[in-house]
Amino acid sequence: MTARHVDARAVVRVDARLCRGTGLCQAMSPALFRLTRAGYAIPVDGELYDDDTVRLARSVADCCPMGAVEVLPGDDADATGPESAGT
Repeated sequence: MTARHVDARAVVRVDARLCRGTGLCQAMSPALFRLTRAGYAIPVDGELYDDDTVRLARSVADCCPMGAVEVLPGDDADATGPESAGT
């Protein structure tokens, strides 16, 4: 049996220029976000594969007070692009 590549349904990323380290995203979904040593959010894994996880990520994005969390269609984004916060 051959392994099959599954494309991500969506990609979540955090704009490092906007993130102020409130920690709300990590509190809402520790499975999707973690905080760096400096206190800023980064995605645990930017690729989202199921509808429930995509809905959760969108809810977090809607609640982010700085608008730093973004959820994009999987074919339109690179979760490790320049907007993503580093460690």
